[in-house]
Amino acid sequence: MRTLSQPCALPKFTQVVALGVGFGALVGCRPLPEAPMELDELCGYLFEHANDDDDTLALEAGAINLDAWLDVNIDSTIEGYSVNTLSDDSVNALNDGERSLDGVKGAAVGHTSEYAITDLVSALVGDDMMAIYPDNYETFSRTFDEDPECFLAGDCASLQAETFSTIDYSVVTVEVDSMVQYRWVETADYGRVAIERTWMRTPATVSLDFLSVDQQYYVWMFIPGVDGSGSRSIQATWMVAQLGSGAPPEDVVLGIVVNSMSKGADDLDGWLATK
Repeated sequence: MRTLSQPCALPKFTQVVALGVGFGALVGCRPLPEAPMELDELCGYLFEHANDDDDTLALEAGAINLDAWLDVNIDSTIEGYSVNTLSDDSVNALNDGERSLDGVKGAAVGHTSEYAITDLVSALVGDDMMAIYPDNYETFSRTFDEDPECFLAGDCASLQAETFSTIDYSVVTVEVDSMVQYRWVETADYGRVAIERTWMRTPATVSLDFLSVDQQYYVWMFIPGVDGSGSRSIQATWMVAQLGSGAPPEDVVLGIVVNSMSKGADDLDGWLATK
């Protein structure tokens, strides 16, 4: 398990800003905030802080705790790990209207990759999603809020896009309008980590009459692999869904989502192997 020193060094993205507001801001070192240690609460914490304005200390603390948790428990996530903790405040801060998380259910999946974080994120942002995930998407379009090349070069810390897609889950297709945010986070001791946060802006259009998906939230955090080789990650998703008469059990529906996340991580590795 890696331990992190107090973050006195400034991340590269904030150096110019800090110099502009004066040297006095650099005198003290702020301690990292306390982040949850258990995966259920930690995933919700990562979602909540994924786009904190100009302050990545919470994400740095979350990355440290995720690193420690995965050191011991990553094998327990392979078949899916229940995560149900997501706060109303974190989803209502998304500015898409008031939301109720009554009945929310979620799951997380861990993954180990031989590829570096920069390679994985560069593919997710810069490559064709339908080429990476040919079995997942029937349609996919994405509009960035600014030039993604700045983010890919590491000169911009964050990037946002709106996506429209039709997702094939084998037994059901789902049409979604989503927002996605990507973020680089510089840590003091083991370099750059990354996080992606996604949420549905409106209820999905689902091909099955007995299933409705009113809300879905997703987070994917990448941290360096053991001894700095490759990378490790956790994906988590939460859904507020309604199952009508004739629907499969709730755990079966979540199992489909878990399998999709796991396959998605494998497909991303497979795509990079072809490049």
